[in-house]
Amino acid sequence: MKDYYEILEVSKNASQEIIEKAYKVLAKKYHPDLQEEQNKKIAEEKMKLINEAYEILSDDNKRKEYNIELENEKRRIEDSNTNNYNVINNENEGYYEEDDECYEDEEPLTKKQIRKQKRQEKKAQREYTEEQERQYARYMRSLGYKVKERWTFKRFIRLLKAIIVIIIFLLIIWVFPPTHKLLVEAYEQNSIIRAMVEVFKNIFIGIGKGLASIFNK
Repeated sequence: MKDYYEILEVSKNASQEIIEKAYKVLAKKYHPDLQEEQNKKIAEEKMKLINEAYEILSDDNKRKEYNIELENEKRRIEDSNTNNYNVINNENEGYYEEDDECYEDEEPLTKKQIRKQKRQEKKAQREYTEEQERQYARYMRSLGYKVKERWTFKRFIRLLKAIIVIIIFLLIIWVFPPTHKLLVEAYEQNSIIRAMVEVFKNIFIGIGKGLASIFNK
């Protein structure tokens, strides 16, 4: 069975946006008109596969059906390998075969352990998807495309940490006597700096009043 995800060079969890971008990149790369004469036939065959893969994966219903078929094919292969493994071991050992008795001593997972396992699986899946998107973004930039990365929780946390570090640094400069004196002199002598300080001051005062009104309700 053809692996359309492998043909388009994307992961099974790739979004429709990534699939479309991957298709455009590959279509440009393997377009027969852009190939040398000796490579045109190979490029035509490659483009047929790329178009076929995109036709299936770009349609949500067709993609769902394909994913089910792909999963069933994977299970058939795993079952076949398992059966072959058992047959070979039975022939060699004459007595070894895995069965349910091997797991009689194992205790069932608690609800807490199941929830923890699901959280870990979701976290691993999210990290895998984010890494795939980062790799794809780097690849697209290397081709000269502008790629806008989506906001993630990790990016938000990194930005928040950077802002906190900057605020702490500014507070240290303000408290340290020599730099405090320089800042005060710059504020008093420069009208532009005074105006900027007043703007930020009014913003923070407005935010403070807004928060106070919310908590006082």
